[in-house]
Amino acid sequence: MIKFKYSNLIIYIIVYNVYYILGIILKMGKNDIFVEKTDLIEENLKSIKPKPSLKDFIPSIIYLSMLITQFILVFIYYNYYNLDFLAWIGWGTLIFFFVFGGLPRRDFKKYGRVEKGKNFIYTTVIVDKGIYSIIRHPQWLCWIILSLTVSFMSQYFITVILALPVCSLIYGETFLLDKRLIKKFGDDYREYKKKVPRMNLILGIIRYLKNNKKYTKLEML
Repeated sequence: MIKFKYSNLIIYIIVYNVYYILGIILKMGKNDIFVEKTDLIEENLKSIKPKPSLKDFIPSIIYLSMLITQFILVFIYYNYYNLDFLAWIGWGTLIFFFVFGGLPRRDFKKYGRVEKGKNFIYTTVIVDKGIYSIIRHPQWLCWIILSLTVSFMSQYFITVILALPVCSLIYGETFLLDKRLIKKFGDDYREYKKKVPRMNLILGIIRYLKNNKKYTKLEML
């Protein structure tokens, strides 16, 4: 069994990062499409849909509650069956949680043409570079990874069972997000959607490499 040393420090670090990334996602949700409301977009917003009601947030409330439950259980029942290799897999996948949770901030600031003094989520263009050239929803993928991570770490049956609805609900959220983005960005987002997969990292990398090869050949002509 892996000894859980320095648990207070580890808990603090993980909780802080979860809180930080959750804050980013909630701000993104509040902004709805991660884009500054320019005059052109403002005209379209009026005809799209009313402000979201409480029922629109029910799926989010459900999966966040389940995720928090998983998170609590991992500290109560860490490595429940003493399967050290699964616990270590969990620690390994935790790295990807921080990567996919943090890269959107960098890419929005770098490629989103954010106005000076504005929060990084207020992009003025569709960000299709960086991690967004590989998958469309890295910030949602990071929460799926976290749910799987704590399942590997805990191995407790409730933690593992909760992973299925958590991952399903989070994945379902991306379909709703795509619909909103299509309504607001139109054909530009449809084209982006065709090129970049939702969360399939392997497919995204393959497409990214193929596209880079095409551009390289064109430059050589």
